[in-house]
Amino acid sequence: MNKAITIPSPLASPAVRQAALRPRRLSPVDDESAWTADTFRSDDWIRHLSDTHLREIDGAIAKLVRRGRALETVTRHDFEAPAFATFLQEFIHRDIGRRGFGMLRGFPSDKYSCEEIEMFFWGMGTLMGKCVSQNADGDRLGHVRDQGRDYDALNVRGYQTQAHLPFHCDPSDVVGLFCLNKARAGGLSSVVSGISMYNVLLREKPQYLDLLYRGFLYDRRGEETEYQAPISDFVPAYSYLDGDLSIRYVRKSMETAQQKLQVPFTDEEREVLDYMEDLSRREDLVYSMMLEPGDMQFCNNYLVLHSRTQYEDHEKPEDKRHMLRLWVQIPDIRKLAPEFIELHAGSGWSRREGIPARNAPMPILAEAARSLEGATT
Repeated sequence: MNKAITIPSPLASPAVRQAALRPRRLSPVDDESAWTADTFRSDDWIRHLSDTHLREIDGAIAKLVRRGRALETVTRHDFEAPAFATFLQEFIHRDIGRRGFGMLRGFPSDKYSCEEIEMFFWGMGTLMGKCVSQNADGDRLGHVRDQGRDYDALNVRGYQTQAHLPFHCDPSDVVGLFCLNKARAGGLSSVVSGISMYNVLLREKPQYLDLLYRGFLYDRRGEETEYQAPISDFVPAYSYLDGDLSIRYVRKSMETAQQKLQVPFTDEEREVLDYMEDLSRREDLVYSMMLEPGDMQFCNNYLVLHSRTQYEDHEKPEDKRHMLRLWVQIPDIRKLAPEFIELHAGSGWSRREGIPARNAPMPILAEAARSLEGATT
């Protein structure tokens, strides 16, 4: 949609005003979220699916197939796997909620069709929380694969390319990937703790806190709704609420916002962002892994940033690198300030809802409709 793009002023920004009135954390964080590369000297952090989990999953998939279900018709109530559901809740609250990322291994992907795996992964997402839209088309199960697009072009998203993706977070509570195929070469997945980055920042560059707590403008990449502007208000890179420190950092979207506004970063802004880029790539902070077919990786977008190296793909279409992706809203995963999640009071939308689908009802209206339906059934 063609909307006029105005240049926001920090002094006139409601989000900047809200963020300025909040306390800041001025001491290092020393809990499980503040890990470094040395924390993981072995693979014992990876959780493996048990025989009980696999039997339940197989039974759930078989039942969906017998009922003639397709991906878009699978609900939480269709996926009956009590032991696996309990295991998932522990995984969410311990690994994703505390450390910020985790991986599940042992799913026999060669045993099932792509359609059956899609139903499984979607059903798994419904057991974890609410799966939200990932683009303006309303896709809630994404396909991460090269579409031959140019990552440097405006309104192109990284998952549509095979380019290197710098460290960033996604606009949801949790992002999950299921590996169907890995690349012929490259495509290494890396994570870095945004909390450990903050600890280093406090020690090395505390003068950068003002800009990071104020935040930056974000480009919505042509996927805004009728109640959103093409460019966001200022979004804090770090936010601190009721003891929870959270990060939001996507430099690519910050840069394209400035390009569309035709306003360059100030020298101070560029200095701070360059420091954050360098900090996110420090070898002592970054942990990398290769996802194998059947592996499932989940990242907490408020605690860690994730990255992917450039990759070289296979020749045959059926062998090409292919990941399924979920964005999941998890109840009570973090205490989050309204300006940090871009809460829009009039519509009820926030970044926790993902990217709104075109012509979809406002979240506040959709929730009212669900409540009414529940009251009448």
